[in-house]
Amino acid sequence: MILSALTILLAIFLIFIILRATTRLADLSDKHKNLPLSMTIFIAMWLIYLSILSYTEVLTNFSLPPRVPLLVILPLMALMIFTLFKKTTSELLTVTSVSWLIYIQGFRIIVELIIWGMYREGIVPLETTFEGYNFDIVIGLTAVPLAYYARKEKISVLALMIWNIAGLLVLGNTVRFFLFSVYLPEFLGHSTSLVTEGFVRLPFLLIAGLFMPLAVYIHALSIKQLLRLGK
Repeated sequence: MILSALTILLAIFLIFIILRATTRLADLSDKHKNLPLSMTIFIAMWLIYLSILSYTEVLTNFSLPPRVPLLVILPLMALMIFTLFKKTTSELLTVTSVSWLIYIQGFRIIVELIIWGMYREGIVPLETTFEGYNFDIVIGLTAVPLAYYARKEKISVLALMIWNIAGLLVLGNTVRFFLFSVYLPEFLGHSTSLVTEGFVRLPFLLIAGLFMPLAVYIHALSIKQLLRLGK
C-alpha cells in the first residue's frame, strides 16, 4: 500500500511539474495559450491508455515479442523525440534554467527506492535494483549537487554534457536488465520470467510508462540546451 502510494504521489508530482512548465510558457506568449490544456488532455489520454493495458491481459504475456517496450515505451518515446525538435520545445528551453533540468533528475532516487521495494515484495528480481545491476540511483544522487554548481555557474558545460550522456547510458543498462528479467531470463541464468504481473499493472506500470521515458526526455532536453550554450 505504501509503495503504491509513493508511486502515485511521484507521478502526480512529475505531472504537476510538466503542467507548470507548459503554463509558464503559455504565460509568456499568447500563441501557446492552449498548450497547458493540450498537455492535460494528452496526459489524461495516456493514463487512460495505460489503465486499459494494465487491467487487461495484454501485457501479462511475457513471451516475445516484448509487449511493454512495443506498446508502452516506444510510442511515448517516439512522441517525445518528435516534440524535441519542435519550435515550442526550443522556446521552453530558453525560459528554463540549466540547473532545473539537472535538479529534476533527482526524482530517480525515489524511483530506485520504489524498485527496491518491489523487489522486497517479490515483484522484480534483485538484478533490477541498486543492489544488483541498476546504477541509476547514482545519477539521481549526483543530480542535486551538480544542479547546485550549475546554478552557481561553477561547473562547465562539458561536464554537464558528460553527466547527461552517462545518465542515458546508465538508463540503457537498467532497461536492458529489466528486459532480460521479463522476456529473456535465460541471459540471467533462469528459465522463466523473473517478474510478476504486478510489474505490468498500475501503479508500477508507471515506471515503464512515465518515469523512465521522462528521465530520457529530460536528459535529451538538457543536452539540447547545453549544445546551444556551447556554441
